[in-house]
Amino acid sequence: MEEDQRVTPYPSGESVGAFYDQMSAFFASVFGEHLHFGLWDQDDDSPMETAQVRLTDRLIDLLNPRSDEYVLDVGCGTGHPAIRLARRTGARVLGVSVSSSQVAGATAASNSAGLSTRVEFVQADAMKLPYEAGTFDAAWSIEMLFHVPDRLRVLREIRRTLKPGGRMVLTDFVMLEPLTDQEWELLAQGFAFSSLIHPDGYADVITRADLEVVQVHDVTAHTRATTRGIAARFERDKEQLAAVYGTEFAAQMELLLPLCLSLVTDKIGYVIAEARRPHDA
Repeated sequence: MEEDQRVTPYPSGESVGAFYDQMSAFFASVFGEHLHFGLWDQDDDSPMETAQVRLTDRLIDLLNPRSDEYVLDVGCGTGHPAIRLARRTGARVLGVSVSSSQVAGATAASNSAGLSTRVEFVQADAMKLPYEAGTFDAAWSIEMLFHVPDRLRVLREIRRTLKPGGRMVLTDFVMLEPLTDQEWELLAQGFAFSSLIHPDGYADVITRADLEVVQVHDVTAHTRATTRGIAARFERDKEQLAAVYGTEFAAQMELLLPLCLSLVTDKIGYVIAEARRPHDA
């Protein structure tokens, strides 16, 4: 195994979907409405939710969709980032997830926001997107690619569905330091990690997907506080989670979660990548 990457041939899209279906209450507890990390400025003590919205807004600004454009959200999670994008820009959004519970929850959120005609969510696998070539003006993917064993295949699928000149923005976890087999197994089995690469190789993966790299931003230092927020929220809600999942689950998570969060803090980084489909392709 090369030291600059880790890959596991599992989980499948179906098992990742089942994982999120089963763990929806846990993720709602520790992440809230925004199922992704937060972004803090230097010397910033903002609450986690504020930082999570800041990350969404940073991605919206980078993608910069117009009101007449159609955006693909690959790995839509709770749907709230897509809803915020639609509200801010007027663009239409189609979000996809392998999790039926995420699609149901995101659809309910879109309906509640009065955006059902502009923001739609469907169950689909990013490895084989069921859309025609050149369907979308722009695409984004927030913390999804680490769940798939073949980033290149997903990026090529996104490229295929983009119009020539279409833009893409994504966030992803990266491996800053080599992981032991035990550490990797903890991430793979506990949180459905399927692949990680070194940040120095990220631009190359995008290029091999026949996309033009605009920029890869290493924002690791600005996302670190997320782990403290997750730990605090779990401590706050662990009794409620025990009522949902049982006391054995809660006890196991009380042991494993600190190990995972420490591992993320010590060895896992975070990038925002911007790319586009060439105009002549």
